[in-house]
Amino acid sequence: MSPPPSKPKVPTRGVPLGADDDSPTVVEPRKLVLPKLPSRSRGDDFEDVPTNPGRPPFARPGTSPKLPDLNGETTSPGSPAFTGVAPEVRQNRWHERSAAPRGVLPAEAVLKSLDEALQKAARSKEPMKATREQLKADLLPLLRQVVEQMGGDGLDAYVTQLLSPPGRKAMTPLVDDLSAGMERLNTVPDMPSLLTVARELQAVVARALGEPAPRAISLDLQERELDGRVDVDMLLSIRFASNAELSERRSQAGKTLEDLRQQMRALSGMQPGGLFSGFARVKVEKRVMDAEARRRGGS
Repeated sequence: MSPPPSKPKVPTRGVPLGADDDSPTVVEPRKLVLPKLPSRSRGDDFEDVPTNPGRPPFARPGTSPKLPDLNGETTSPGSPAFTGVAPEVRQNRWHERSAAPRGVLPAEAVLKSLDEALQKAARSKEPMKATREQLKADLLPLLRQVVEQMGGDGLDAYVTQLLSPPGRKAMTPLVDDLSAGMERLNTVPDMPSLLTVARELQAVVARALGEPAPRAISLDLQERELDGRVDVDMLLSIRFASNAELSERRSQAGKTLEDLRQQMRALSGMQPGGLFSGFARVKVEKRVMDAEARRRGGS
């Protein structure tokens, strides 16, 4: 007999969650303990986690000559078959989105797609700014693949840096190494420097993919401290954003919150339903962005 569902938590410290839209954005220092992570070898099967109720179960690697169509985004058309299903923040009563599961690309496909992205940038005739933006758009899903496969405690450590500054140092440095590379990518002044930094990122990815016993990604603090409302894509895109991009996204999130607030007020006592869920999600995302701006020394 399964245990009864846990009661909704009402956070009193750290990043406030929920529908209290007038509460201040304050991050109070507190101690967050990183969970212990198991290691796995490359021969281990990926865990079959039900990521979307109603979809057929996915076969473990090696049990079927072809995995089902995951209906997710692909990072490189014509790339080899997916080798599993990427982990994600567990769906729960507070996580209103049921995202289509994403496939796990093998290391060879990730490296091939990364090389194609660099060649595309090198051939670009667009201005520097447009080339950088396109390169970052091409890199993000590939870097996400690497983090999801072998990120260890990197995202958990990042959550502690946001909620309990200065936070904890990750045992697995992959997320920190990628973030440092993306910071340089955001600030280089010319194309030769852009390509040089991109190749350095490529080397970081290659080293990570060559690890014989990588640390499986932990999403524990994303789920526990952010109620599963900020997924891997969102967290990495916030961490990898330039200062200008982060400022623009914070401003846009503020406008979206105000629009949703006005729509909920216009319901005149009716249940807001999906509007409330969307409002709560965007609010948490904005508070994560605000915390990231403070981590960088901004306001």
